[in-house]
Amino acid sequence: MDALLDLLDEIEEVLEKSKSLPFSNKISVEKERILDVLNEIRLSMPDDIRHAQRIISDRDKILAEAEHDANGILEIAESDAQLKTSQHEIFRRASDEATKIIDIAKSDAREMRLNAIDYADEQLEKAEGKLREYMQNLDTQHKKIMNYYSDLLDVIYSNREELRGR
Repeated sequence: MDALLDLLDEIEEVLEKSKSLPFSNKISVEKERILDVLNEIRLSMPDDIRHAQRIISDRDKILAEAEHDANGILEIAESDAQLKTSQHEIFRRASDEATKIIDIAKSDAREMRLNAIDYADEQLEKAEGKLREYMQNLDTQHKKIMNYYSDLLDVIYSNREELRGR
């Protein structure tokens, strides 16, 4: 994501350092440099998408670990319960404790899963917002460039007409 921001900063720097045209608020930019930066943006976008996929993968790992922990706790609780079946009160207490532990583990696993989903969604939302912003900025810059060249063509055409005496 930082690479994309750096590239956008580079576009902004090119625009700021570009020469102003006389008697207008328009500038002349290095087309090749802008196109190179845009190409780098295109190449770096998949890294951000892979980053979001890694976040989702990490979420799945966390969920698997939580489920594994819950199963381990369940096995421990069942083993304890079997050892204490000879004494009813001890068995009842162990059963109650195992149920509490299982409920806590399930609750923790559910909360971790929800947090992981929220985090992944938040990261994807940020990536989507930045991408939309980049696209809007690129569209705006493209329109400005097209207007500049259109105005330049109008001036050239007008000058040619003037030279021909029309």
